[in-house]
Amino acid sequence: MKHLSKTVGIIGGMGPSATVDLFQKIVQHTPAAADQEHVKILIYNNPQIPPRSLDAISPLPELIRSATLLEQAGADFLIMPCHTAHLWYEEIKKSITIPFYSMIENTAQALLEKYPQQVEILLLATSTTLHSGLYQKALNRTSVKLFTPTLEQQKVVDQAIKHVKAGRLPNKPLQDLQQLLVDYQKEGGSAVLGCCTEIPLMFPYFQVDMDLLDPTLMLALLAIHKAM
Repeated sequence: MKHLSKTVGIIGGMGPSATVDLFQKIVQHTPAAADQEHVKILIYNNPQIPPRSLDAISPLPELIRSATLLEQAGADFLIMPCHTAHLWYEEIKKSITIPFYSMIENTAQALLEKYPQQVEILLLATSTTLHSGLYQKALNRTSVKLFTPTLEQQKVVDQAIKHVKAGRLPNKPLQDLQQLLVDYQKEGGSAVLGCCTEIPLMFPYFQVDMDLLDPTLMLALLAIHKAM
């Protein structure tokens, strides 16, 4: 196996469970036969980063602090397992000198490779991510057409995310979200995109016959590729 020479830096803590999920997926999908063949990873799990919301205290200072700390610690490139935090991606990128790979761009690229023909996908994310249009812009005028939940359905999504962040799995909102997905499948839906890093943590509980698309796994595979 090729020597792994680069160190991955992970801006974590948004939330901690999602950070663990990314770390675990990097380990699980690295083609290693011994400890020494795994990827070198620096994780700054900073749960003090303020909520990623446009109507609250800006998370940018803590995000920049996390990024610069990882660079100073020896990371060769950075990734960030939080979709909403990519609203501040450009500002973070300007604060460091090492590469910083976008989870949004990586997810969009992976989807276009998987679905070269026209496809319709249900986008599950935080309200802030939806309203910001991060994914709608990234996939505009491509083969991937995104559907977003109604206002009432989004309340279910946000509640489920909130419960996962609180460490409650399974939970009642998750059951409501499961019903939402069942209804979507009955209407002909074939794929769901989990664009809040807490959503793939719910995937094992969903009983639907659809593609459950995991951007955290896509990011893990990118990190392994870049580290090699």
